Amino acid sequence: MTTARPARFVARAAETSTGRVAPAGICLEALALLAGYRLPDRTVAALRRMVTVRQLAAVLVMVGANNCSSDLARALLAATPASQRADDPRGRQSDRHRARLLSGMEKGLTHMQETVQSLTPGYHDDLYCVALTASFVRGWIRDDVVTAWLQSHTPDAAATLGQLVSASETATAPKRRMKLPYVPATQAAHRKRR
Repeated sequence: MTTARPARFVARAAETSTGRVAPAGICLEALALLAGYRLPDRTVAALRRMVTVRQLAAVLVMVGANNCSSDLARALLAATPASQRADDPRGRQSDRHRARLLSGMEKGLTHMQETVQSLTPGYHDDLYCVALTASFVRGWIRDDVVTAWLQSHTPDAAATLGQLVSASETATAPKRRMKLPYVPATQAAHRKRR
């Protein structure tokens, strides 16, 4: 003979086996994306008011922004069209104009996230190339032979490169000279003498 267990016992058993209780009313795909995030109760409540497809879209926006706050979730709920709401789709959106504005903001945020994802892979390579180029230019301007050749053949380029090196050396953090990690010790000593 089997007996039914109370719901609180089942929830406690689920909590001990997985480490935390999965919120009911949120689709499994959305929960998989939210793994590792601590969700406020109001975020969970806002997600429950959306249909499954909308939950997934809202979670993608929240994870992309690394923001699972209740404010963002409620804004996404307010931007949800009535047809994609799970609660009462008839009259929950009190102001259609604001819902349209929020929906436009959500589309803009999604577009920015896609742009960031497309630019991120090349960012570190580009930054490395800029730093490497800056060190080469600094070395060329410090070399008297290269500087003399540049001034004799392309004086405008020599002046521009000299200004760039001068500007990079005098770039300041708040009230302090910037210490660049790739400046040789002899150049640092030379700067102190000036």
